[in-house]
Amino acid sequence: MSETDVIEICRSSIITLVIMCGPILIIMMVVGTVISVFQAVTQISEQTLAMVPKVMLVFGLSLLLMPFMLNQLTTFFQQEVADRIVAIGVGAMQNDGAPFTPSSGVSPGAAPAVQ
Repeated sequence: MSETDVIEICRSSIITLVIMCGPILIIMMVVGTVISVFQAVTQISEQTLAMVPKVMLVFGLSLLLMPFMLNQLTTFFQQEVADRIVAIGVGAMQNDGAPFTPSSGVSPGAAPAVQ
């Protein structure tokens, strides 16, 4: 595995993380701002007023967005991790010496015979 492959895996990992956590973080930021404005207007400085709705919202959003997040993780694992593991496992060095990649159109060779 070259440095370019490692950088590509890290880049796609970060993008997947942002796509998964982005909706929850954005909604939490909006709710936090609304609660802060409400507390400033009413001069209520109760910590539970700020914390309890946020915790409940994170829990609810996590349950609501679980299929989406699971789909993102499954897609990431299949495209980035599983295909590389298969390529290493079968020793696929076709395509003019380049390692097997799913987008190359070259199927991995047969597994070496065990003697």
